Amino acid sequence: MNTLIEKYKKNSNFRLAVQLLFILVLSRVVMLIMVPVYNGIMGTNRSFSFLMNEWDAKRYQFMVDNGYTFPLDTDPQANWAFFPMYVIVCQFVKLLTFWKADTYWVGMFVSNVCIYIAAYFGIKWLRDRYKINNGTQPDINNNYGILLGILMFMAPYSFYCASVYTEAMFIMFIVLFFYFSQKKQWLIAGLMSAFASATRIVGCTLVFALIIELYLDYKNKNTVIDSKKAGIWQNVRDFVVHFIKTPKEILSVMLCPLGTFIYMTFLRFFCGDVWAFMHVQIAWREDSYFPVIGVMWKACTGQIEPRYTYMGWFCIAAFAVYAYMIYRKYYSMAFFGIIALLVPLTSHVMSTCRFIIGSFVIFIGVYDLMTAGGREYLELKNKKKVIAIDSIVLIIFFALELFLLFLWYNSDCWLM
Repeated sequence: MNTLIEKYKKNSNFRLAVQLLFILVLSRVVMLIMVPVYNGIMGTNRSFSFLMNEWDAKRYQFMVDNGYTFPLDTDPQANWAFFPMYVIVCQFVKLLTFWKADTYWVGMFVSNVCIYIAAYFGIKWLRDRYKINNGTQPDINNNYGILLGILMFMAPYSFYCASVYTEAMFIMFIVLFFYFSQKKQWLIAGLMSAFASATRIVGCTLVFALIIELYLDYKNKNTVIDSKKAGIWQNVRDFVVHFIKTPKEILSVMLCPLGTFIYMTFLRFFCGDVWAFMHVQIAWREDSYFPVIGVMWKACTGQIEPRYTYMGWFCIAAFAVYAYMIYRKYYSMAFFGIIALLVPLTSHVMSTCRFIIGSFVIFIGVYDLMTAGGREYLELKNKKKVIAIDSIVLIIFFALELFLLFLWYNSDCWLM
């Protein structure tokens, strides 16, 4: 015991792991407590695993147990709309239990492990970024960055990361992508993008984030480049020439969409259509709008259901956060967030709240607003005021998460 205490005091990585584990367990205990609260209010007697896993979670549960199947006349929503990475990992974990464990509990275990890993490396990324920008280590004794973990475990809509959904795994691969990109380990970053693209289609768009990271790295190393003298297009041309001459960087970029390409190859042999995951989307909705602009106009002006109006304005708030992130020089993250949101907005605003949370980068934007950026704007220098404001924001976030969790337990359509 004394050895562990000493390790906790001296080893910052171990201390961070323990702190995050405590926060994760605390957040999940709250979810467990909400089960009898919900059952008491609604007069039901449902289990935690039942309440936590609604809609798509049931499809993932079926896929883990049965694999990909052809649609039925009674249910045209073919499960090949869902990408395979999460299913494969859940199948492997269930295999370790000799197929005895309940699939929902296997899926929740995988999701919680993924979001825990994501929070750990997300904070490591923040601390490395601080060191790069300031030339000194952050005050880790003051738990620098731990707020990010709290947001990822307890912020509104974070319950998706505890259920049998792909959000937690997708976030994990995104975090690892940016973590290794910051360390200039481009091949590993490309591999993380490949895994992300095998989890959800928008994982492919990490290729744009990687190109931005490669460009910024090249520009920083080649200080002779002066954008004011040479012009932005000269800089881009020089980077392209450098990129073409660097096989390692080319391979890293080519790795990014590999997961999706492998899945498309599987679909070619399974059902004869490499775009089957896209063509089957019509089974979820038949309404058609002009991509992005038409979708947002219809949603934000209240011309479709009220829940979609809310989601439309939620998207606008997310775009505002991404614009702020560009201002704060989180270039690759911001552009990834924008592109990842534009993809679903080509058809509808349905599920965009989940997609925004599931793209991870919104957490970084909110974290920065609550720390460095927000404090600079409000000129907050009094530590007590900072703690008070952060505490109020976290209490509001936590209250919203409890409200949304209750709606989730109640299978509310606003969370579809």
